[in-house]
Amino acid sequence: MENANIVLDERPRYMQIQKALEERITAGAYPVGTLMPTEVELTQEFMASRSTVREALRQLSNRGYVDRKQGVGTRVISSATRSNYQQAFTSLEELFQVSKETYFAVLSAEVVRLSPEIASQVDGSSGDDEWILISGVRWTEEGGRPICYVQSYIPKQFLPQIVELTEYQGPFFAFLERQSGMPIEQVVQEIRAVPMPPEFGRHLGLRPGSWSLQLLRRYITARNVLIASFNWHPSDQMAYVMQIHRSRDDDQEN
Repeated sequence: MENANIVLDERPRYMQIQKALEERITAGAYPVGTLMPTEVELTQEFMASRSTVREALRQLSNRGYVDRKQGVGTRVISSATRSNYQQAFTSLEELFQVSKETYFAVLSAEVVRLSPEIASQVDGSSGDDEWILISGVRWTEEGGRPICYVQSYIPKQFLPQIVELTEYQGPFFAFLERQSGMPIEQVVQEIRAVPMPPEFGRHLGLRPGSWSLQLLRRYITARNVLIASFNWHPSDQMAYVMQIHRSRDDDQEN
């Protein structure tokens, strides 16, 4: 086995452990049908807490690699992940990591005048302002499987950086944050089930009439919306996970 001490990795610890175990499964170190090491053994090997190891195993289960049963253990059931795409975020850093681990192919970049409907979703205005619109497809990897169709609306002030931006493979919000010098203070996300636009569905290999899970994220600084990104995911291939932690202050007040 490779060294379990993972260095120079900014991802949460459970994601590091998940990735290491996933690589072992796909390489055949843990054959299909066999039991993986116990939580206690993995805790000792990775020098991590029991809850961290448990979360890593839960992620493996969500991705279809293992089946977990109390009193039995964690059994490997597949050496390849299932097709569903899952997102689980607790911070901007984890959003950054998703952009690093996937591939975004730009299809077009243009200046558009916002309709009242789009403007109300992008920045709450009544419309008629000009914004940069970058459209493209996010893939699991270059030449891999399409994940979603993306439309990102960016203030027109960044037009001089448009070429550099379209060639950038990291998250757009990180690039724009550096260029503007204005840190993002909050991200507002909306999730809707909507019909997949046929022209978007064609890029994802979907039939007309398919449905999508639309994620709209607005990245907001102290001054304005830095970027508003619409992501259309095939409805049957996307799971979104949100972790809610109880604060100690709440416990003390009750």
